[in-house]
Amino acid sequence: MPQTVADASTDSPSEPTDPPESQEVPGSPAPTQAASQHVPYTITIPPPRHMVLRAMRFGWVPLVAAILSLVLSIASIYVATRQPDVLLLMPSVVRLAGGHASGHSYVYLQPAFVSTGNNDRVEVIRNMSLTVRPDGGGPRVDLAWKGQGELVGSGGTLTYKYTGDAVPLLISPRAAAAPLSLFEAPRGWFFGAGIYEFTLVAYRVMASEPLRGVFSVTITPDEAQVLEVVPERFLPYPI
Repeated sequence: MPQTVADASTDSPSEPTDPPESQEVPGSPAPTQAASQHVPYTITIPPPRHMVLRAMRFGWVPLVAAILSLVLSIASIYVATRQPDVLLLMPSVVRLAGGHASGHSYVYLQPAFVSTGNNDRVEVIRNMSLTVRPDGGGPRVDLAWKGQGELVGSGGTLTYKYTGDAVPLLISPRAAAAPLSLFEAPRGWFFGAGIYEFTLVAYRVMASEPLRGVFSVTITPDEAQVLEVVPERFLPYPI
């Protein structure tokens, strides 16, 4: 009787088999870590040389600003504390009077004092004097500043009106001074024919150097006669 051979795939019990071993393919990447693991965060610190270069790139800005501020401060202090600059402007005409009735000769002069400085400091003209020197020789004569006034009238009928004493003059960039000043010669001294050189000296308070103005006048014999005969009449002379 023929023997039947059972099919091993169906009749024989299955034996447990081990899972096939994984084989690594040459050149394949290594297995990665689990997703739950954190990748460490690294901080890159630049080398000290880069830090120095970066500081030098922007560190000069406050230094330059401080230097400019210091220079501007010094300039402001210099301008604010410097002596006021005052300019003396001589008038275009001077008037002379014989003064035989009163015993004095007089000079009517209107100088102008203008401040040309860049600050607000005030200069003070504390006093003025007028010196007369004959061109042909002779002693120098000093005329004293006696007062301030104004001319009233027109043409040849001008008269001098007294308005104030010879007080100090305040000069500032916002206020000039141009007083019509009366200068009086020593008693008994009178103008005669000839050429006279006048020197106006204005003494200041803030500055030690006085201001000076020079001009000359030529008196003819006829004019000298008018100054001698006509009482208290002044004659105009261009400067």
